Amino acid sequence: MSSRLLLCAVLFAFVPRSRAVDVVRANDRAPSNPIFPNGLDVFGRDARCRACHALVNALNENLIPSIAAERAKPASRATYGALDALIEAALAPACRLSATWRDATTRKACERLMETREDDVAAAYHRWIKRGGGSARDGGGTRGDGSRVTVAEARSGAYDPVGWNWNYEVCGRATGACREQLAMHELAEFDDDGAGDGEARKYRSEQRPADGETVDGMLKVTAGTFHEAVVRRDADVVAYVGFPKLDKWGHFYAAAALGSVREMFASNETAREGFEIAFVDGTHNDVPPPYGSDAQAPTVAMFAAGNKNWPRYMTDMNDGKLTAFEVLQFIMRTSAKPSTVQHAHWLTQSLSQNALHRRIWDDDEL
Repeated sequence: MSSRLLLCAVLFAFVPRSRAVDVVRANDRAPSNPIFPNGLDVFGRDARCRACHALVNALNENLIPSIAAERAKPASRATYGALDALIEAALAPACRLSATWRDATTRKACERLMETREDDVAAAYHRWIKRGGGSARDGGGTRGDGSRVTVAEARSGAYDPVGWNWNYEVCGRATGACREQLAMHELAEFDDDGAGDGEARKYRSEQRPADGETVDGMLKVTAGTFHEAVVRRDADVVAYVGFPKLDKWGHFYAAAALGSVREMFASNETAREGFEIAFVDGTHNDVPPPYGSDAQAPTVAMFAAGNKNWPRYMTDMNDGKLTAFEVLQFIMRTSAKPSTVQHAHWLTQSLSQNALHRRIWDDDEL
């Protein structure tokens, strides 16, 4: 029996394995949020940003209850010096708390962050206190029974000043650990990576495409390169998520219109530098949240330069039956970049009616 098992093991080692689709799994010893080969997680956060989020969550679980208890004391007993001491005491071991310690990459990034930005993090908590942080919004201080604020209450925002965003104030403004597109979101939005209870969700991604690689006339993008090529790129990017295997002709029609518009922009040096049309094959790639979903339906969205955290979606794709003119109209409505809007408008005024309004689905030869 042992010889048979050995033979099977040897033969299995030589079985060719497909590398067309990678399944990204979470590290068993790390949080369930999977990390893509480029170092980003499903939200597009790098290690420094993930560390900052873990740091703030860990600090708040300890600091907010302590500060709330201190501020609930009579005015004669509560002092600003005591609050300052609480902040200093909490910052020292912050990177060794469970939320940051359990993952080595996060812990190291946290330590590097605190080496250079500890004073900035402390200053953010002082701003929070000066704006009324630590006191319940109803003016009641701690709860009526005088008991300590729970972790759940601390994270609920009930003790935060109106309009306060921990992610922006600490990970954006104070430390610059997270890019603006990520820092504008509430911390709670990063708690759920789409995995079900008790299991880590698997996010599929094709192999990283070659630089400039195109498919059906559009820039090829995968789940693993989505944030790099679409969200982080300083340009207007129209992202088309299609399902060619589920709807061959719908994809063919949409790709023909989008690919032709990309070619129109490529002929203008000024316009093409700030504009791109990208294609993600949803059959093999799970677009990371908050930009993707489980629905296997094609989408076209404009990720406008300077406003990547608010993609604008095409509301009616008409089963993929789009004309170049309709794509150009969508671009003009959703872009805030003058060079993009001007060139799209020029195209609508300069090209022939056939180029703009061709209905490829009506062509007899098809």
